[in-house]
Amino acid sequence: SAHRGEGRLSHLALARLLDGSPAPAGPGRPPGAPGLTGRQLDVLRLMADGHGNEAIAATLRCSRHTVKNVIYELMGQLQVRNRAHAVAHALRTGLI
Repeated sequence: SAHRGEGRLSHLALARLLDGSPAPAGPGRPPGAPGLTGRQLDVLRLMADGHGNEAIAATLRCSRHTVKNVIYELMGQLQVRNRAHAVAHALRTGLI
C-alpha cells in the first residue's frame, strides 16, 4: 500500500487523528467543558451508564484498546483517580 502512495496509520494514530479536535460547544457539551473531545464525552456518558470497555467499544465501533486510551487521557485531563471519580466529577460539574 505504501509503495502505491497510500498512507498507512495504526489504529491508535487514526483514533487520535479523528478524535483529537475538541468538540464544539452545543447541546451535548457545556461551554465550560475542559477541552474534551466528542469521543471523550461519549465514553464518559457510556461509563456513567455503567458500560464496561468492551460494551463501549462495541457501541462506538472502535477497539477496546482505543477505549482504554480515551479513558486514560480523559482521567488525566479531568485530574481524577479512577472511572468512578471521573463519572462523579462529570455529573457534579455538568459535563454529562
